[in-house]
Amino acid sequence: MTFKTVFAAAAMLAAVSAPAWSAEYTMSASADFSGPFADVMPNAMSGIETITAWWNKDVGAKLGVKVNIKIYDMRYDAAVIARTWPSILSRDQPIMHLGFGSPDLTTLMTRLPNDKVPMLIGTAMVSMVWKPEGWHFSIRPTYSHEFAGLLDELQKKQGRKLRIGAVSTQTAAGFVDQVKGVEKLAATYADRFEVVDTQWVATSPVSMTSNIRAMLEKKPDVILVGGTTAQVTATAAALEELNVKLPIINSTHNGLTEVAKGFDLKKMNGSYSAFSFAPDNQAKLPLRDIYEANKTGNGQWGIITTQSAAQALLALRVLEKAVAKVGKDKVNGQAMYDALLANKFTEQELLGVLPDLDFDASAPFPVGAIKTKAQVVVDGKIQPLGDTWLPVPAFDKW
Repeated sequence: MTFKTVFAAAAMLAAVSAPAWSAEYTMSASADFSGPFADVMPNAMSGIETITAWWNKDVGAKLGVKVNIKIYDMRYDAAVIARTWPSILSRDQPIMHLGFGSPDLTTLMTRLPNDKVPMLIGTAMVSMVWKPEGWHFSIRPTYSHEFAGLLDELQKKQGRKLRIGAVSTQTAAGFVDQVKGVEKLAATYADRFEVVDTQWVATSPVSMTSNIRAMLEKKPDVILVGGTTAQVTATAAALEELNVKLPIINSTHNGLTEVAKGFDLKKMNGSYSAFSFAPDNQAKLPLRDIYEANKTGNGQWGIITTQSAAQALLALRVLEKAVAKVGKDKVNGQAMYDALLANKFTEQELLGVLPDLDFDASAPFPVGAIKTKAQVVVDGKIQPLGDTWLPVPAFDKW
């Protein structure tokens, strides 16, 4: 057998074994490798890239579709996003953009309908972007909805009206919005909840002892801190100084995982993080198994990886629906937008990381029966709060 014959045979074998991709699409993604979230960004991008690589291999190959992820360091900066976005549109022609928080929303939400590119983010929403007919969406509801699901669970266990103290920052509109949303919850269910006090503090307070002392006079059952990690640790330090034990409730960006990097969680036993995706350390989580089996390069599984992996997975499930509707060669941003709104996505399809999801044009987040989950500190360790999704009480926009 000649060299040419061997080479030709090898080439034919490679062609047969290679996936028969007849359509390739790009999803662009915002990252922050040099801003406030730089330390968690390798994990966040690992979630997106690993789940996309798995999908290309196990799902896309069967559909004849490949997805390329183009990551851009936006520095969590609206100005960077504004000047980068036009080139993304012209060069990449993305069928969907995977955003990373408030700067993406404030910069892109008004232009996305004209650009015909839907955006899906993994962070929770606030009421200021709760607008109909938008092309900006999240896998999660508002922060206030997520807190409401946990507060609902705690109130039911307590058996009487739950008294809520809040810590926030008046100079950050998104943080103020979290409190307003919980106030709306309390006004809607006045027999079950009451916001007894709000302490407005700096984003990085040196000490909050006087603030917490004043709050304790109102006898709260829980303290809600949806702002910064520094506010959470300052609240915990103040409670320790005052020799008072109260649960602190936070989110993911300032959650237990972040607090644990610089604070002894044994001093926060009974405190919670609330969010609308599965905890990274949940006992059974099919998406985690897929990530661990397919991960290459930097990044490791954790709460931010779970969030970004869920974000990527939903985007890819939307693509599957779009392909089924318009064909593998005709998917564009409009087809993705239509597929997101026209279909329901089950927890099984979403590999346990998200509950059943349904979207419509009335809101930029899942509608209908919103659900959440939580983690709790037990003996200084972060544990899932049960195995089931927590229902979120319905309440109107604030």
